[in-house]
Amino acid sequence: MVLTVVGGFGAVAGYRNSAGGAIAAVVFGVGAGLVLDEFALILHLDDVYWTAEGRKSVEAVVLTAALVGLLLAGFVPFGVNDLSEQELQDRGSVISTIAMNFLFALIALSKGKARIAVFGAIVPLVALVGAVRLARPGSLWARRFYRRRPRARAKAALRAYRHDRRWSGPRRAVQDWIGGKPDPRPTRLPGPH
Repeated sequence: MVLTVVGGFGAVAGYRNSAGGAIAAVVFGVGAGLVLDEFALILHLDDVYWTAEGRKSVEAVVLTAALVGLLLAGFVPFGVNDLSEQELQDRGSVISTIAMNFLFALIALSKGKARIAVFGAIVPLVALVGAVRLARPGSLWARRFYRRRPRARAKAALRAYRHDRRWSGPRRAVQDWIGGKPDPRPTRLPGPH
């Protein structure tokens, strides 16, 4: 975390010096990588790296790498890259486009679809799809809007069950390939029993 802070401040302070800015970017990148690697430790305040809870670190790294890849491929957050030259000059349409895409991403996030919301900030149509579809059963949206709608709750639970059943195996295989397979049981230190 210290490297991330130092790199961030170094980039802000050394923005005119290209060599200083490049060094600060490298320091920031190293710090961000280390923080993401220990994301589960920071989240749980316990050494859960080789457990099922430790998969959060792998998910954070994969999600960050995917977002960086999208940005490097030329996608700009909230769909601003889809505007024409005339629309870019009209600041009102730019602000409304960003606000609408951000709203779609927030709705998708409140529906329990964090990955879709994050990708939707970069690719707006993804956030729209997440905002329109049913919420996950335990999400803030479902607790608020499906409380008195048993059919919507049942449909959301069935859809989440089918989705999780279909994708949990491939997702776990990719996570195991990237971050290693977690221990089925925690290791015990030798000592008195």
